Amino acid sequence: MQTQLTVGSRWLCGDRIVEIDGPLSLYQVQVRDAGTGNLLPVAIGTLKPIPTSRRDAEPSVVPQAEWDRARAIAKALAPYVADHLPRQVADELAEQFDVCLRQIRRWLARYRQNQQTTALVPRSGGRPRGLRLLDPQVEQLIQHVISKHYARREAASQSEVCERIRLMCQRLQRSPPARKTIVSRIRAEDSFHLALKRQGSKAARQQFEPRPGKLTAERALRLIQIDHTRADINLVADDDPTRVIGRPWLTLAIDVATRAVAGYYLSMETPSAISVAMCVAHMMLPKAENDIESGLWPMYGTPEAILVDNGKDLRSLAFQRGCEQHGIDLKWRPVAEPHYGAHIERLMGTFMRRVHTLPGTTFSNVKQRGDYPSESKACLTLADFRAWVIEQICRGYHVRHHRGLGMPPLVAWERSFQDENGHCVLPAAPMERSTLRRDFYPFVHRRLQRTGVQFAQSRYWNPALAPLIHPNRVVKVHYHPDNPACVWVRADDDILIEATVVAGVALGEGKRATLDGSEQARLDAIKLLGYDRSDAVRTEAERGKRQHGRSQATSSAAKQKRQRRVTASGSTTTRPQVPLSRASVRAEVLDS
Repeated sequence: MQTQLTVGSRWLCGDRIVEIDGPLSLYQVQVRDAGTGNLLPVAIGTLKPIPTSRRDAEPSVVPQAEWDRARAIAKALAPYVADHLPRQVADELAEQFDVCLRQIRRWLARYRQNQQTTALVPRSGGRPRGLRLLDPQVEQLIQHVISKHYARREAASQSEVCERIRLMCQRLQRSPPARKTIVSRIRAEDSFHLALKRQGSKAARQQFEPRPGKLTAERALRLIQIDHTRADINLVADDDPTRVIGRPWLTLAIDVATRAVAGYYLSMETPSAISVAMCVAHMMLPKAENDIESGLWPMYGTPEAILVDNGKDLRSLAFQRGCEQHGIDLKWRPVAEPHYGAHIERLMGTFMRRVHTLPGTTFSNVKQRGDYPSESKACLTLADFRAWVIEQICRGYHVRHHRGLGMPPLVAWERSFQDENGHCVLPAAPMERSTLRRDFYPFVHRRLQRTGVQFAQSRYWNPALAPLIHPNRVVKVHYHPDNPACVWVRADDDILIEATVVAGVALGEGKRATLDGSEQARLDAIKLLGYDRSDAVRTEAERGKRQHGRSQATSSAAKQKRQRRVTASGSTTTRPQVPLSRASVRAEVLDS
């Protein structure tokens, strides 16, 4: 590394290689551009050492043989760092290290600049890193095309960038650079800012933002993460294996300290407050799926905190009130920060990779799926897939070695509930299932009628509801989405009354029958004919009414016209004749 501004030494000024021509003042020197030969004044503060093709190696990574040779050379050259190296001594060193005299002088110059043994370690050849010998106008053109056409969301390809630069150089009568040179300029751009312009802030932070922190929990049930994912598999109907019903939704809860799956919920419905409530209830209660003999799913208990994302289903009132009721600290991840849920995201990815081994899988994307006929290969029902998930959790994931723990999650969970003497300590958990139904299960408000409670096109009743009947009473009704046989009505004293179904869809009344195509087409034709004839009857009635109205209007107009004619004719006749008097008429004769 050069440390003195001597005449003839080379430095880096911006992105150009320059050679010191001489000092102009204490703050300026005159330099010559190595590419163009032009002389120009520059400030001393703008000059930087030229980076070499490879920096001086770290002592710990230098091979022992090279390091021993560099130590011997440094020891031989040390007395002559501040003094002249005699010719006789130089010849002896050249013979000793089997190099030419010029190499001895190069070593001495390098050792004088940086009196460290690593300066004498062999370096790789090639041009210095960052050296640019292109015409400055061509360099500006390359940067212009990269910033305008490549560093943007609607980015052009590297081939198009190279083609644009080639054509613009021809227009400016400049020699076009090679494709390799242009690609090297693109790669030399700042990675974060280039990704920011091409992919957006979220993707750029995901790739380059440092995240040295780590989400940890000291013991089991200290922190639980919950999230949903759509399983990469198509399922079929229970009554018809040839009818594909789609992909199910899987909700999982993971204990951060032990990486154990604390609870799950599987459904064909889109994630909602029901999914969260069912998963939390399954997590806190002792598992009904647990095998008594093997005990591979002993995870249950009330967690201290739950970390979820900002989905609407995870912000439901029932979920928040349930957590508050049981003293659970409910936390939400920061918006647009998926790495805060890394544990549950990795667990989802682990299970989806195993799902990809099942018939009917859709894989992660279209490229992985290829021409695999997922719909025609599908053969698992929802019940089959639920049983498979349970087996994968209990006899697969829980008993396998976890790299982050150094032990299987089952062993980590069991050790979390052992005291110093190795005795088992049971976790605190609500043992009354009705408590969880009241606090976590979704609810609706319904009017309590004399016939019972109406919910989901069914009617529910319990004799204990009789004293509560009032025309204006509205009660809170909790329900289980997979058990329409009963609901739970909360009384005034906060006691849940289980009401069973007495009528409606839950008893099979009024259920819609499944019709085949021909039956549905016949019924549709009948309905269409009925619509046509009904419309014809209405149209005919409206037409008759209009015709009757027109005829009535015509007769009324004719009558009025006749009346006007009679009135008009009566006004033009002579005066009526007056009967003549039969009395004698007297006449008088006048003389002429």
